[in-house]
Amino acid sequence: MRPLTFALLAAAAVAAPSARAQSADEQAIRQAIERHYFAAHATGKGDPLRGWFVPDGRMMSVQNGQLRVVPSETYIGGFGGAPAADEAQRRRRVVMVDVAGDAAIAKVELEYPAAKFVDYFQLLKVGGEWKLVNKIFNRQPK
Repeated sequence: MRPLTFALLAAAAVAAPSARAQSADEQAIRQAIERHYFAAHATGKGDPLRGWFVPDGRMMSVQNGQLRVVPSETYIGGFGGAPAADEAQRRRRVVMVDVAGDAAIAKVELEYPAAKFVDYFQLLKVGGEWKLVNKIFNRQPK
């Protein structure tokens, strides 16, 4: 085996445990988004977000050129309590997750009949669980 090939294989073997850990964290984040965020949107109930979106968290967006900041508790309390009338046509997906130790970001797309939302989440691993710290989003009407 040539020295360069051996060095590359050795480097890959050393990096493998780290890649597996990130993969497990990525999977945990994706599951948390589905269990909490997607469930809240599908049911119209904010309860799945409680305890996952930290109490001091914020949701931010730009509306009419102005920064809009909403505390997580206000956001959670704003759910109507029932699924949207067009729920059957709505689609949600996690586009990307990037993990660095106990910090991560995720990109989520929500395709609704009248609009497309792109959400960016900041997450932290607290006590072994991934928590949503902040959310920014963009809404594009269709």
